[in-house]
Amino acid sequence: MNIRRIGKMTAVLGVSALLLTGCGLFGPEKEATSIDPPPLSEVAVDDSAQSTALPGEEGAPVDAQAQQSSERTVYLLDANGYVVPVALTIPKEEGIAKQVLTYMVKGGPVETMLPQGFQAVLPEGTKVLGMVVKDGTATVDFSKEFKQYDAKDENKIMDAITRALTEFPTIKNVSIWVNGTPLTEMPVNNTPVSQLDRNHGVNLELAEGAIPGNTTSVTVYFQSQLDDKRSYFVPVTRLIPETKERARAVVEELVKGPKQGSPLFSSLLSTTKVLDVKESDGTVTVNLSDDILKYGSGKEANPEALESLVLSLTENTGYNKVQLLVEGKPLSSSTGAYDFSKPVVRPLSINAMQF
Repeated sequence: MNIRRIGKMTAVLGVSALLLTGCGLFGPEKEATSIDPPPLSEVAVDDSAQSTALPGEEGAPVDAQAQQSSERTVYLLDANGYVVPVALTIPKEEGIAKQVLTYMVKGGPVETMLPQGFQAVLPEGTKVLGMVVKDGTATVDFSKEFKQYDAKDENKIMDAITRALTEFPTIKNVSIWVNGTPLTEMPVNNTPVSQLDRNHGVNLELAEGAIPGNTTSVTVYFQSQLDDKRSYFVPVTRLIPETKERARAVVEELVKGPKQGSPLFSSLLSTTKVLDVKESDGTVTVNLSDDILKYGSGKEANPEALESLVLSLTENTGYNKVQLLVEGKPLSSSTGAYDFSKPVVRPLSINAMQF
């Protein structure tokens, strides 16, 4: 059965020029002068000259292109309890980062937009009282309802907030406050939470043979089934035995696939061999055996397999482009809707749910 994935991929032409100049989807990232954390009464978007506000936040420069865009990435829980990025088309409002968080609250406006089997992750009634973005850190202040969750959901809440906010190019770290008070640990299970970043991972798991404290973390994008025709990508941070060849390890973990008994799957055939992985000039080049071409009629590559490679490699290496080779040669023709005969960049949106 051919499964249609939910997402978008953009070829390197045009978009790569934007990325390579240090610009993100919402405009260039700006450095801000380091200052002390805001007093409790100022946990809001600061419009002073020292604040780095997101486009759309109060005090941020107006970006016409960003204003026209209404597709935002929120993080939700799927039917299996995984934290998953979902691109939703939501009303245009000022304060886009705060708006994204409001669409992650149970009982909130996202309820009418939830894909099949999905649910919001933040406790019902939670309000975003304010947010300030300075020096790459987003300090977000939640209402007291934020504390009302089950202990089993604590890490999922942390992961979802961190991933959602660090989707914005001006945010590298997240600090959580509740009702004007900074948290040093989460309120239910006491997980330390002084400052969170993307290195914290998501849907964390320990690989077989890995020893805690002696590991390398890789985030790979497996797939799950939405219905009988559509699948979606699920990021999983796997702690593997320590290695210096992180990019190669990413591909090898995708080939290994999810853990036994997992509801997830990988579109990469387990017989695929990783011949070589190189990183240079902002591009990761991956050379695979011709087993990657045994999809469909046995002469082409699975588009979902290739997209999972691009997602996973750009996530872990920081490089913007991925060149895929088969037995040392670029793919000779387009695969699905994408042209993998040349380097491609990370999708502009992941899991764009459309009905």
